[in-house]
Amino acid sequence: MAAAAPTLHSQDLQWLLVRKTNSYIVKQKGLGKVFSREPSNLAQIHSYTYSGLVNNKAVGIEPASSGKGIVISTKKSKSPSNKIAGTWNTQTIKKGGSRRYAGAVANVVGKKGYRADLLKPAVARASIISRSQRPRKAALPQKPRGKKAAGVTAAPAATEEA
Repeated sequence: MAAAAPTLHSQDLQWLLVRKTNSYIVKQKGLGKVFSREPSNLAQIHSYTYSGLVNNKAVGIEPASSGKGIVISTKKSKSPSNKIAGTWNTQTIKKGGSRRYAGAVANVVGKKGYRADLLKPAVARASIISRSQRPRKAALPQKPRGKKAAGVTAAPAATEEA
């Protein structure tokens, strides 16, 4: 009977190693926060809480590749860190709108006890993705206002009298 592979390092040690230098950090002058471009970072803020690199339980929400729907990715907490291929569970939600997406995300993240602290940012991210996938409304033509409007409406009346 083979024993399970031990984890290489604790989450805290991994965070101490990657918090100062990793390829996802975004620093800008004048901003008080340091941002992150990690794929499984819900708030896009460089912090231990939101980091998908070091947490055993991480959540990622991305738009579906088809352009409609979302993909919810959760990290398997018991999988060994050296087996990268099977460390993520993915669930694609294509039907419904932002309320259905929010309910599905809440079920996966909060209600099943996965990471209740990430419930609010996860639902916010799902609703933002849903809003970005809506079709755009055509812009209405602007009506002339002021002296131009009076001139435009008066001009056809002057031509009718002549």
